Amino acid sequence: MSADIKPGFNYDRKKLADIIPLRTPFTFLLAPSHICNLRCSYCSQGKKREELIKKGFEFKLMDYDIFLRFAEQLKQFPDRLKLVFISGMGEPLVHKRLPEMIAHLRDLDVAERLEIFTNGLLLTKELSVALADAGLTKLRVSLQGLNSRKYKEVAGADVDFDELREKLAYFYSVRKQCKLYVKVIDSALEPGEEELFYDMFRDVSDEMYVERFVPYQLTMGDYNDEASVSTTVYGDKLLDADVCPEPFFNWQIDLDGNIYPCCPLGLPKSFSVGNVNESTIVEMWNGEKARQLRLQLLSKQRSDHSVCSHCQCFLSKLTPADRLDDDADRLIPLFEKP
Repeated sequence: MSADIKPGFNYDRKKLADIIPLRTPFTFLLAPSHICNLRCSYCSQGKKREELIKKGFEFKLMDYDIFLRFAEQLKQFPDRLKLVFISGMGEPLVHKRLPEMIAHLRDLDVAERLEIFTNGLLLTKELSVALADAGLTKLRVSLQGLNSRKYKEVAGADVDFDELREKLAYFYSVRKQCKLYVKVIDSALEPGEEELFYDMFRDVSDEMYVERFVPYQLTMGDYNDEASVSTTVYGDKLLDADVCPEPFFNWQIDLDGNIYPCCPLGLPKSFSVGNVNESTIVEMWNGEKARQLRLQLLSKQRSDHSVCSHCQCFLSKLTPADRLDDDADRLIPLFEKP
């Protein structure tokens, strides 16, 4: 069976401006790990360890009790989420209880889809079976090149690329209901390698795509002007927009239980709207800090916000359906206090 060559993104979307305010967020990013087995040049993990620690970065894993509290609080929303996306500033597969997390979220029935974003290197046969059995709906694998030499150049690691492909082929063979999406960013390919990528993985994946290298970590600044600022991660033309839609539908929890009203990586703790140890996510979703942020964005005052003014990450995946700028004036009264 040949894989579909398609972006890992759902373009079949309702117009966000017509359905907000939402009772329940559509998606939540769950970040269970700050530990990674790669040191990719375009990621914070590629920086010197001492430099990261000095800035407050902690190399650790999410405590399972925090995860349980997060999962139970998702159950308090009136509707199921569309997606819980397990990713973050580290490699999720480092967390040994990841299959348990997936199974628990499945059993609580808090989301329609459960997905993991991984480099795939830690996939064993046992883990592949465990993830499929747990109810994972999609495994998204990010490649850092198409050979061992490129991995050493991009990710600073000695990787047996043929072995990695075999691991992905095995997962594909036992995946059950889970889809396997394999992607590589254009900057990790040599000229002319795009077709080679498709040839390598078309028979061992369900979906595959060459994504664009775009800014998505605030800690990486402007990426030395190497990342594209003219297209989305999926190669679409960048839309002209000022209102970030993320706080209206797409939130994040870090490994300490802090909740953020959007999903770019590397956000300062001061930007969080609370912590699951101190209040519930439902309270934060409907809370004053989130409401004020949404109003500020709709009022097109993003440039006055201490964090949002430095962020263009939302543009990297913005679609016409999520663009709020033209409806902002109409939406403002919906978020003002009655």
